[in-house]
Amino acid sequence: MRLLACLAVLGVLAGVPARAAEKDETAFQNVVVRPGDTLWGIAHKYLKDPARWDEILKHNKLPTADPTVALPGLTLRVPVKLIKNSLRAAHLVYEVNRVVFRRRDTADWKDSARDMELFQGDTLRTLEESRARVKFLNKELLSLEPDSMAVIKPVEDAEADVVLKAGSVFAGHARVVTASARVTPRTMDTRYSASIEPDLTTRVEVFKGVAAVDAQGSSVDVPAGMQTSVRPGLAPEVPRRLENAPALEVRAQEYASAVAVGGGAAPNVRLQEAIPVPSADAATLRGDIDSLSVGVPILGFHVQAASDREFTKVLFSRKYENDERFSPADAGLAPGAYWWRIAVVDLLGTEGTYSEPRYYTIGVKRPERSAKVELNDLVTILSPESGATVTGDSIRVVGVLRDDTLKLEVAGKPVRIDADGNFVAVVPIVDGVNEIPITVSDGKGNVTHISRRVTR
Repeated sequence: MRLLACLAVLGVLAGVPARAAEKDETAFQNVVVRPGDTLWGIAHKYLKDPARWDEILKHNKLPTADPTVALPGLTLRVPVKLIKNSLRAAHLVYEVNRVVFRRRDTADWKDSARDMELFQGDTLRTLEESRARVKFLNKELLSLEPDSMAVIKPVEDAEADVVLKAGSVFAGHARVVTASARVTPRTMDTRYSASIEPDLTTRVEVFKGVAAVDAQGSSVDVPAGMQTSVRPGLAPEVPRRLENAPALEVRAQEYASAVAVGGGAAPNVRLQEAIPVPSADAATLRGDIDSLSVGVPILGFHVQAASDREFTKVLFSRKYENDERFSPADAGLAPGAYWWRIAVVDLLGTEGTYSEPRYYTIGVKRPERSAKVELNDLVTILSPESGATVTGDSIRVVGVLRDDTLKLEVAGKPVRIDADGNFVAVVPIVDGVNEIPITVSDGKGNVTHISRRVTR
C-alpha cells in the first residue's frame, strides 16, 4: 500500500552543513500509516536499515511492539537520519502564480501545490511571472526566481542541496551546483544569488558573508558586495564589485522577511511584495507628492488608502488642490497601518496613473529619529565614485534609499524613488571640478548631506 509522507521538522535551528549531526538528532519526518500497514513493512519501505525498526518505538506510542501486527491509522514520527535519502522530503512553502514540478525519472510536468513534498531528484520550475520558495530539512530556505528550474536534493550529501538548471536562486546556507560551478557558503550569515545566463555562464553575487565558488579545480572566495562569473569549461573569474547592488539588496530583504515568517506568505501576494514595517506617519506622503510633480505643472492630486496592496477595497479616496495641505486626519481611519497611493491631476484636469503603493501609519506614535548618521546609513550612492573623472555634459547619480518615507534631493531637485528604493538622477556638469550635493531628510527637521566630487 502506498504511504504518504510529509515533512515535520521539529526544533531544528537553521545552520551550515557542518551542523548536520545536530540536525539529525532533532529532525523528524511524519509518516502516515494506512490500515493494514505494519511497522515491519514501514521499516522496509522507509528506513535505510530496516533492522532499526525498533527505534521508531522510542518516539511513538503504539498499541503493540510486535512489528508484524497491522497498525491502526495514525502518524508516526520517524527520525530523518533513519529514512532513505530518496524518501526524505523538502516542502514547497510559497508560490506565486503558476509553478510546476516533475517527479524524478518522469517526463510529465504537473501543477504544484502549497506545502507539497519534494523528494530527492524532483524538479521544480517557475514560469515567466511566477516564483517559489523551498524549505529544506534544516529549515533553510531557497528562493526560486521567475523563469528558473532546479533539481531538489533535500539531503545532506557530498554534492549539493539543489542543482540549478536555468534561471536564478537566492539562498543562505544551501549549496548550489550548476553545469559549470559549485557554490558553497563559507559563513553562517551568507546570503547570495546564483544565476545561469543565456550563454550558460554561472554568475554568483554575494550580499552578505562569504561564498566559495569552485570550477575546473580552482576556487575563489567571494565576499559581500562582490560577484564572480564562471564560463563553461573555465575557472572562476577574480571577484569584482557588484554590478547591480540595489536589485540584490531587494532580493536579500525579501529573503530575510521570508525567513522571519518561516518561508511562507499571505495568499495572493504579488512578486517582490514584502510587507514593510511602517516607519512614518502618513503625513509624510507630501514628500511623495512633491517627487511625483517634479517638472510637471499640476492642478492637484488624488490620495487613496486601503488595507491591502491591491486596493481591492478602498478605505479613503479624496482629491486635493495643489496648494491644499493633506492631513491623515482627513481619512477618518482607525489608528493603524495602511497602503497609500497618489495620482497627480494635470492642468487640464486629467488624472494620471497611481504611484506604487506604500505602507504608512495613522495615529501610531513612533520614536523620533534624531541622529543624522542614521539617515546617512539609509542611503547608498553606487555611482559616481567620489573623485571620478568623467566625460560628457551630464552624469547619472545612481543609488538606493532603504526607507521610502524619506525625501531625497540631488543637486537641489527632488528625486523620485521606485518601489524597490532605487533612484537615478541626471545632473548637468561643467568643465573642471563639480560638487554634486545629495540631501536626505525625514520631514521632521533631520537632514543629512552627502557629496560626490567629479572632474570633467
